[in-house]
Amino acid sequence: MTKFDEFRSGWLVILACAIGVGVGLTGLPFYTFGVFINPLEDAFGWRRSSIAAGLMVLNAGTLFLSPLLGMVMDRVGVKAIAVPSLIGLAIGMLALSYSGGSIIHFYAAWMLVAVLGSGTTPLTWTRAVTASFNEMRGLALGLTLMGTGLASMFGPRLVQAAIGAGGWEAGFRAMAIFVLLVAVPLAFFGLKSKGSASKQTPDATPAIGLDFGEALKRPAFWLIFVGIFFVILGQSSATVHFVPLMTGRGVEAADATQMMVALGLSVIVGRVLVGLALDRFHAPHVARACLLLPVLSLLVLIFTSTGNFGLLSAILLGLAAGAEVDLLAYLVGRYFGLKSYGKIYGVMLSAFALGGGLGPVLTGMAYDAAGNYALALYVGVGVFLAGAILLGMLGKYPSFDTKAPEEEVLV
Repeated sequence: MTKFDEFRSGWLVILACAIGVGVGLTGLPFYTFGVFINPLEDAFGWRRSSIAAGLMVLNAGTLFLSPLLGMVMDRVGVKAIAVPSLIGLAIGMLALSYSGGSIIHFYAAWMLVAVLGSGTTPLTWTRAVTASFNEMRGLALGLTLMGTGLASMFGPRLVQAAIGAGGWEAGFRAMAIFVLLVAVPLAFFGLKSKGSASKQTPDATPAIGLDFGEALKRPAFWLIFVGIFFVILGQSSATVHFVPLMTGRGVEAADATQMMVALGLSVIVGRVLVGLALDRFHAPHVARACLLLPVLSLLVLIFTSTGNFGLLSAILLGLAAGAEVDLLAYLVGRYFGLKSYGKIYGVMLSAFALGGGLGPVLTGMAYDAAGNYALALYVGVGVFLAGAILLGMLGKYPSFDTKAPEEEVLV
């Protein structure tokens, strides 16, 4: 199959998965969370660390469910997981709008989102794309994961408009309606059931590679696991708290939201550039280059005290945010193959969830203690550098036609 044939037979998969990624647990809820912080703080007097703990609850659910979901998906296919999970995600978002002034109800609603929407993480969507593309897998993943960029561009504006019209409750309801009216139909018609997958992608990549137990013994597994944890720890902290950080520096809420639009556009650009780079260069080199960008973003915030450079910081942060999920999906496919992709990616997603849950809460605690984000910014620089070093230590890709080489780590 030629590169053109791959895209001709798989374009609808990319579209459905791009929207799925955008509205899923690591997309719309994540990129719009910061817009809710000030309204909830004003409405109920909750501390920022307490509000951010809702995201930790969400990621805790993902942490425990992802490995199990990966095993089930390897057996039943993507569509059987994706469509019910999107409907469940919408139900959870509606539950958030009725959580009222109780922080316990707020956390319970986020756990409901995590459980019912557990099949909307990148695990689901990258599994479909990775199985459908081989020659242009990097670009296909990049185009798919542009969905998070679209979520970052348009999600905060949608939510901000809904909050302005009907309060914070309307923000959650607007997201639920979008999921039901757009994402569910696309997933239903764009994804094929497991039994018909071969008709959709006649030359799809066969499921060869390492068993889960074999993967655990590889140094590459742990380098990716810990490296991604550090990257997401920094990325989630900076992204979730970006809007309140900017408003704290005198930027109007509407202008801070517009900076998030710029961040979202940068995510889209980053997705495509990283996808193209992964098809041409060794992935660890791409990782090192990409992870210098958020370091620069945070340094801009450290050495400036007003919101004048916020746009530049948002763009640099967005370009980096366009890399981490692409890298994770690509690295899992290349270093471990597709035989146990769902289970391996599910465990890797636990590191993603752990970092994504802890980061915003720890940053909120730092703000509550000091009244500013200075310490969190310095720590963020360190964790991004740690992630770049670990991912940069990965060696050559193994071949699954014969026994995988032992030299998977550069020392």
